[in-house]
Amino acid sequence: MLWRIFKKLDFMQLFGLFWLFLKNPVYALPTIFATKRCMNIAYREYGSKHHLSNKANAFRHALWVVLIIKRCLKWRDNEEKVKTWAKAFTDWHEDFSPNEALERTMDLHNNAVGVILFEKIKDKSEAEIVSFLKRKASEAVQIKTVNDVENIETDLIYIV
Repeated sequence: MLWRIFKKLDFMQLFGLFWLFLKNPVYALPTIFATKRCMNIAYREYGSKHHLSNKANAFRHALWVVLIIKRCLKWRDNEEKVKTWAKAFTDWHEDFSPNEALERTMDLHNNAVGVILFEKIKDKSEAEIVSFLKRKASEAVQIKTVNDVENIETDLIYIV
């Protein structure tokens, strides 16, 4: 799975990824393992629907951030630095895999909400985290324009 992602990257994207991991090498393996786990959970819970701009996608982005934070905290016990890393890495993904403005806004917002929601679920088991985030995804707010996001701070969002 990860090899397919790397094969899609051009030289500049690979360099950007390499630079991110070079600046934070201790986070490389936990981030890769968290990404793989996130995708497995998203497929288990939603099938391939999580690739659309829907509630399943909102769930996946929030879960991705939470899992990266949890895994990286096992390597480095600095929650603020790890949160910053998780947000930077997941936001970098939006740069290497660009979407239309509305989809990009949705993904960046859901990444940020994942960081916020981490505070509520950081001591929970993986099963409890998945259940919590599925509930949050079921309550996600639909957006139609980029400006719709301005007043939504802690809710997940989706388009279709």
